[in-house]
Amino acid sequence: MKKKYRVKRSDEIKALLDAQNVRKNAFFSVYTKKNSLPHFRYAISVPQKAGKAVVRNKIKRRVRHIIADCGIEKPVDIFIIVRPKAAQVSFSELKTQIEKLLKKHKLI
Repeated sequence: MKKKYRVKRSDEIKALLDAQNVRKNAFFSVYTKKNSLPHFRYAISVPQKAGKAVVRNKIKRRVRHIIADCGIEKPVDIFIIVRPKAAQVSFSELKTQIEKLLKKHKLI
């Protein structure tokens, strides 16, 4: 996925967190906020408790792939915080859990 779809600045991420539009489950917390761009953007955060760098990067790659496949077309910023429990489940379980949260946000 192109880099224009990523939220990178910390003040933008802080604004997402301050918007308080969050849905959570055992594996993820998903924050959303409308933006003024014609496309969506996202950011992913994986804490060190999830594992070493190899494990954290694997989780981020998987989440990026899932987000790309979802087909989100609304102009919204998404911030996904991965919980350490997500390192122990399969790709298909991660996909179903993220899709459930995105449906709760009415993005897919």
